[in-house]
Amino acid sequence: MADFLINTLQPKLVAQFARVIDRHQLAQSYLFVGPKGAGKLALAEWIALRLFCQHVQDGAPCGECPECERILNHNHPDVMMLKTSAQSIKVDDIRNLKQEMSKTGVEGNQRVFIVEDADKMTAGAANSLLKFFEEPVPGMTVILTATAKNQLLPTILSRAQVITFQSPDRNAVITKLEEGGANSQLARVAGRLTGNVSEAQELLASDDFQDRVNRVFQLLDRLADHDPESFVRVQTQLLPVAKDAEAQRQVLALIGLAYADALNRHFQVNALQQLDIPAIGILAKLSSRQLTASLQAILTAQVRLTQNVTFQSATEQLMLKLLEG
Repeated sequence: MADFLINTLQPKLVAQFARVIDRHQLAQSYLFVGPKGAGKLALAEWIALRLFCQHVQDGAPCGECPECERILNHNHPDVMMLKTSAQSIKVDDIRNLKQEMSKTGVEGNQRVFIVEDADKMTAGAANSLLKFFEEPVPGMTVILTATAKNQLLPTILSRAQVITFQSPDRNAVITKLEEGGANSQLARVAGRLTGNVSEAQELLASDDFQDRVNRVFQLLDRLADHDPESFVRVQTQLLPVAKDAEAQRQVLALIGLAYADALNRHFQVNALQQLDIPAIGILAKLSSRQLTASLQAILTAQVRLTQNVTFQSATEQLMLKLLEG
């Protein structure tokens, strides 16, 4: 039986929907709301798999039968997904979807329609989709996913059953990354920076990311030793791997993770997610006041970065503050 990612991200919701389907109590329409990476689309796909799977075991789809394979390959005639890379979902997109909705099932009575990022719908598109909610078709399940619930029409919210997704447990994310063969240290970094498996996997696949992490760790070793060259290292060591806004954000966030871990270790708080580098053990010997001041300085640098202060300037000022600690 396949090991689906959603089992790690949202085990309680998986169990809930397994019971609902077993009892034939699946609603006509759902709205899955939650942060990016919480598994909204993955659960919608799991529901489709569960409905069509030919070899359900212990309430879960096998992921291997012909029906499951077609759904996973996005070529099942009775499971349709509307995804867009555009800024909005327009009326024509919904019109095409509704044309499919008006048809009977190709291979049975059950049909599943999934609309990803439904909060991208224009007002016209939302009103067009609303007609389906007002005139539901037997045997059809529509699942909308969204991150911004307030961007949807109140009439859609009132007609769909809203399921709220919490951010996945970071320990679970890190464990999943490690099970996929990721280096333990890098898995902790990527998992904590992103909070979700898919984005973390993208980071781990990047040589630039690994180089960036290594350089920050080297800088942290110098900071822990109060090496005044830490200031100079911003230009020589960090700038080459922090050329865009996202990379710059990652550098400061990673420094913040290290100091947060040092503060936890100072108070003898052990966490599975903690980074395992020598600098943290040394920094943990600082006073709680010094570590708290350092974390405040890191936060200030992150804010300055959003206020059009250059990365070099914000980070060099941060180095001076951290060396004072």
